[in-house]
Amino acid sequence: MKSSIDEPKPVSKSGMIPIILMIALGLSGAMVVLTWGLIGVFFGESPIGDGRVPSSYGFDLSNLQIDPEALATSGNPRDFLFPLVDPAVIPGRDVAGLNAANKRKWQKEVVSGDRVVGIEIGDSSRAYPMFMLDAHEIVQDQIGDTPIVIARSPLIDEVAVFERSLDGVPLDFGVSGLLDDLSLVMHDRDSAAASLLSGHDGRFIAGPQVGRQLNPVPGVSVTTWRDWLARHPKTDVALRDVGSLQRYRRISYDRYLDGSNWIIAPRETAENPIGARDRVLAVRAVGAEAPWAIFPLAELAARMTPEGLSVGVGELRLVVAKGTGDPSSTFDLIRADGLELRFGFWHSASIRDPSAAREALDRGRLALRNVENGNLPETN
Repeated sequence: MKSSIDEPKPVSKSGMIPIILMIALGLSGAMVVLTWGLIGVFFGESPIGDGRVPSSYGFDLSNLQIDPEALATSGNPRDFLFPLVDPAVIPGRDVAGLNAANKRKWQKEVVSGDRVVGIEIGDSSRAYPMFMLDAHEIVQDQIGDTPIVIARSPLIDEVAVFERSLDGVPLDFGVSGLLDDLSLVMHDRDSAAASLLSGHDGRFIAGPQVGRQLNPVPGVSVTTWRDWLARHPKTDVALRDVGSLQRYRRISYDRYLDGSNWIIAPRETAENPIGARDRVLAVRAVGAEAPWAIFPLAELAARMTPEGLSVGVGELRLVVAKGTGDPSSTFDLIRADGLELRFGFWHSASIRDPSAAREALDRGRLALRNVENGNLPETN
């Protein structure tokens, strides 16, 4: 999460607005919270959360289901970012023409090399540019008849997508300002008593809904727009929110994700078998307590053939190809029928249960060795 903020966008009531927003852009951490406090003084909206203590965020933590040390503040108040809700979409084939009409780079929608999150549900497919997810962290949408929520955790390059309903009722989520071991924590907008939901796994971790979990959307891909469009020529793509263009220009995690330093230091864990910031793909069968298999993206790429790579995950198959993007941060998904995919840093895959994650990593590496030894059937 970025510590600088540009929301909310208050109605122009005085000349103090530009001053307040300039202060917010130039400061971080506790000073951001102070700026929000100033906005509250002038416009009657006080921030919730002091940027330091989770209990100040107005949530009932008495039944917290994760290690209390895992729950931390982002340095920003509750609802410091606004979710992107029901974004406008256009057919993917029309994006190039739309971009051609806009000469400046910042005016363009998604371009070929941009990372996107690709989702396919039934006969419908949709792409969401990663830069949009970074600026909102929560996207609420509907693909076909399925309400979904995308949880984006930029600090650990994590993406998870869930069905956004409980008991057939769609839920509405907000950014809590809290983190679960650097993963986004959402809150449902129940006016009586909000619950907290972890972006790691869609599990409610505090509040009235504790013990419940959102269903994952299978087969979610993190790839380039070029590769997604090539595999899904009938896809549509989410467009930027016109009211958030300045935020899209200002918020970028590219240097952070390509670097080696943490914006917020992670908790200490046991010695890692791979780098804490190495991207991995965790895979298991949907709807079952099947064991995870974890595939480091670099190791998937190292075993890639010109025809692609077909890996057994239990009785199911993960089929990927060599994409046009950076193989350490994208994968070109061909097929993942019935498989739940979780993408992110090794830190995000291992922090909850380091021992189980090591076993899942061994399971994934064994599956890759079997491919190398020719012990698995062909892609088709």
